[in-house]
Amino acid sequence: MAFKTRKKEEFSYSSPQEMYQDNKFKKIMGPLDYQAAMLNLYNENADKKTVALELPTGSGKTLVGLLIGEYRRRKNKEKVLFLCPTNQLVYQVVEQANSKYGLRAIAFCGKQKDYLPKDKSCFLMGEAIGVTTYSSFFALHSFFDDVDILIMDDVHSCEDYIISNWTIQIDSGNIVFLEIAELLKPFISETDYKYLLEDEYIPEVVSWCNMLPMPLIMEKLDEFQTILQQGLEAGTSNYYAYSRISENLQECNIYIANRKLLIRPWIAPTLSFEPFAGAKQRVLMSATLGRSGELERITGIEKICRLPIVNDWDKKGLGRKFFTFPDLSLGEDEQGNVIMALQNLCKKSVFLVPDSQSAEAIRQFYAEHIGNTTVFEAKDIEESKQLFVDAPEATVILANRFDGIDFSDDESRLLFIWNLPKTTNLQERFLITRMGASKLYAERIRTRIIQAVGRCSRNPSDYSIVCVIGDTIQNDLTKQEKIKQFAPELRAEIQFGLENSMDYSNVDDVIEQARDFLDRNDVWQEAEEYIVDLRNGYWNEENKVEKQINDKLQQSAILELNFQYSLWKKDYKAAFDYACNIVGILNAPALNGYKCFWNYMAGCMSYYLFKKGQMEYKTSGIQYLSDALKENISIRWLPGLSEKLFSVESRTVEEDDFFFDCIERIESMFTSIPTAQKLEKRIKGILDNLNSLDGKVFERGHKELGKLLGYISENPDSTGAPDPYWIINENNVIVSEDKIYEEKAQIKGVPISDVSEAGRHHAWIVEHEKRISKDANIYTILITNSKSIDEDARIYAGNIYYVYREEYVSWAIKALTVIRSVWNMFTDEGDMEWRNSVHQQFIKEGITPKNYLDFVCKKNLKDIE
Repeated sequence: MAFKTRKKEEFSYSSPQEMYQDNKFKKIMGPLDYQAAMLNLYNENADKKTVALELPTGSGKTLVGLLIGEYRRRKNKEKVLFLCPTNQLVYQVVEQANSKYGLRAIAFCGKQKDYLPKDKSCFLMGEAIGVTTYSSFFALHSFFDDVDILIMDDVHSCEDYIISNWTIQIDSGNIVFLEIAELLKPFISETDYKYLLEDEYIPEVVSWCNMLPMPLIMEKLDEFQTILQQGLEAGTSNYYAYSRISENLQECNIYIANRKLLIRPWIAPTLSFEPFAGAKQRVLMSATLGRSGELERITGIEKICRLPIVNDWDKKGLGRKFFTFPDLSLGEDEQGNVIMALQNLCKKSVFLVPDSQSAEAIRQFYAEHIGNTTVFEAKDIEESKQLFVDAPEATVILANRFDGIDFSDDESRLLFIWNLPKTTNLQERFLITRMGASKLYAERIRTRIIQAVGRCSRNPSDYSIVCVIGDTIQNDLTKQEKIKQFAPELRAEIQFGLENSMDYSNVDDVIEQARDFLDRNDVWQEAEEYIVDLRNGYWNEENKVEKQINDKLQQSAILELNFQYSLWKKDYKAAFDYACNIVGILNAPALNGYKCFWNYMAGCMSYYLFKKGQMEYKTSGIQYLSDALKENISIRWLPGLSEKLFSVESRTVEEDDFFFDCIERIESMFTSIPTAQKLEKRIKGILDNLNSLDGKVFERGHKELGKLLGYISENPDSTGAPDPYWIINENNVIVSEDKIYEEKAQIKGVPISDVSEAGRHHAWIVEHEKRISKDANIYTILITNSKSIDEDARIYAGNIYYVYREEYVSWAIKALTVIRSVWNMFTDEGDMEWRNSVHQQFIKEGITPKNYLDFVCKKNLKDIE
């Protein structure tokens, strides 16, 4: 074999653009003006350690990132690694680099031992850009331990991929789960323990989550460590994560949910990972850099040089999206028909769903109703989407994915979004639903939605239909306060879609609009002009209150990073000081939920210092935990925490009105009611049912009233079961017997048979209801239109309360009037400021759960005439 020689490369280009212009292998021209402007900004800041670029979804940030990497690789002989969230995106970037841009890139997916030797050599010698996932880069003993330049793509959506390397997630199928559950049992409530282990599908249990205060289990920490050391299977992600956090288990948080445990630090301590900390430069690329510190919290980096957005991309959009919300006027019953009609019209679609069960349901729906359509799943197109592109009629179902593979132009003109979840991990869920800290994640959730709706509009001339069905993100796209937060272009598209979705009378109306949009005809051109006018009207609007909140969260983020790194080094004194400063910054009513969390964290740091013999921190620890309780009385383990940690008498808590036991469920109901018209329809239905002379119809109204007021409201139809019963919390249940008698000249008295029937409900609840404690208070009530009781029944009515139907309906009208009022103020789940406002209205009008108990229990059945 002859010797191989190579002439030394002369590199004389002064910019990435100049270098790319000389590229003879590229198949597309470029970069475009705005891409060139961003590259110029980068060149001016090329010496910064961490640089962040903001380029909207579909604006070609992949090319910008690759050109920066290629320029650095060739000019400085540096090793460049391009990071993506998933393997699918790795293959997509490599395909674009090699086929479209004429740049050499190598995909590194799968196990490191399976990487091809020539690919490894090529990357290590700086002869090509390496492309891999965040998880692969941040893994222990990574092949990529000496990278010069990191190009971090889609950084806005990479938190879970980064933090996973410091996260232990244990599901119920693992024997370790049961061992840890048993270890934690003394430190959690009876109901939390039941919910943790419950195998049966119960909606309230599935949506439940909590956090276990780490200081409570410090005495059991060694035992906890032993279970993890011996139980985690070698070679698994949990095994490697444990090896990373084992010395810092005390510095992590433990979150619990149904059949799930999560152990993780607050923020990924990425700078403790030398390959990341030691890189010459980190280039962060995102659809939005955010204004509330999200970039810092996600990456663990404090000092980030943010490059200004170019060409007004923060206000414009790419391509055109036609939003349709068929549920707003047609209802859930027509969802299947809408899907079939749009699929048959467009032939190709992308279907975003929340989880694998939903994906299977959609796959089954297509098999039964649209059999001529080929159904692809994410794994089918991981390395290439060509099979999907070539299929004449197809859909690809993507589960729990806000971003992912691009489908531009004719690859797909139709995007379905069905019940896409807004939160992606237990920490987010706990902070939003339990702590009421939704403001913290507002930008992150908004970015996910922006990413999701942009899957099929990927360039300035692209266009796609976005059909939103289900409840989960509909609230974010229908409430004016939420829509205002989107960029003017997207806001205008959403507003246009809402206005045109309110008057559908049948599926044909949806298809007529969709066809006009796809044909780009004169009818659509008029609509196009209207959208542009809307956009221009929104152009200069500014939300000053939102800006103030984001400024505080941005300041807090820097301190949170300092807190995390101090905590990771077990410098509890510094961590305590940072936590105190964070509490001071979060001084706005809208941030009370998040402030509660940091009061709690300051209390924990005080306890750690107190346990080390620094007795002066006892007082501050008690005070911070007391302040946390003032901000949020709904966290059931907060009231007694000072007593357990510092051996002091727990402060007297005002009598609980049980409002915070119901508010999360009220919020969940409100997110499923997108318009005032639908709320009015529901309220009218409840009142009509409650006024009915048909007992079964009355029961329906009774049950629906409970659901709307935030109770767990059931009406089982099994033999011997009670009529509607409302669960307030694990300790309080109101079970009912509803008796609407025929209204003749004189309504009969309550007979002994009905009293006996009501008397058996207590035993039924004890036997069948899993969501309550064994010592729960069970209140039995009889709601009736009768004003008397048969004398022979009176002796059996001692433990049953009497509610006159007319009074009950009056109470319901009062409660529903308040519901109507607070719905108008509702913007999002987990807003502590809104929760406190609603609480005050409930107190003022006397409709808290405690008020309801007082109302239904004020008269004993045996005492009526």
